[in-house]
Amino acid sequence: MRWTWFDDEARLPSDRFHLLFGMTRWQAAAITFYILFGLAPAEARDEQIEITKLYQRGLVGDKQAVIDCITTLEALLKNEPNNQLARVYLGSAYTLRSRDLSLGPQKLLVLKKGIALMDEAVAATPDDVHVRLVRALTNQSLPFFLGRRAAARQDFEELVAIVSKNPEKLAPGDRQLLFLNAGIVAKQGGDKARASDLWKRGLRTPVDPKLTQELNAALAGN
Repeated sequence: MRWTWFDDEARLPSDRFHLLFGMTRWQAAAITFYILFGLAPAEARDEQIEITKLYQRGLVGDKQAVIDCITTLEALLKNEPNNQLARVYLGSAYTLRSRDLSLGPQKLLVLKKGIALMDEAVAATPDDVHVRLVRALTNQSLPFFLGRRAAARQDFEELVAIVSKNPEKLAPGDRQLLFLNAGIVAKQGGDKARASDLWKRGLRTPVDPKLTQELNAALAGN
């Protein structure tokens, strides 16, 4: 069963992570674990850990967690206005808030706000791979009729180019996540050869067994 952006009552099977984003639950956790604020868990502040938890809960459908995540991120940005990673996550959280709203003008307005925040964050720090990766993953997950797939593919291609020159820019788990999703977007664009190449590159650093499994499955089904 597939969820559509306008169907507030639909539910996906329990092994799918949910509603808006077309990833599994472990992939959702991987995004926040690897990327959020660019810190290892031991280095993260309590506030950042709380935001991580709220964002993860929001991803799997907790509407109140989305609201709380937005509130916390907005407070953080008041104190750290140049924290573009927090800004891009705020934008992503607003897309989740739009998901949760009933049909009407506010739903689209909130979505546009989220997209604008993500774009502002990337524009402010175009070379920040973590910020760009969050935007790419969020754009990729949005319904195709919103017209963000081309932007997602461009982000993924830029990230692949950066990582090809400087692999250390992303942790090994991040790189696997990048190559997996970049390959998915390439296949969606009709470039199966490019998709296979990207997935094979993701398998060169098999640090995450589940990502490795997903990469192998993508290759087998290409």
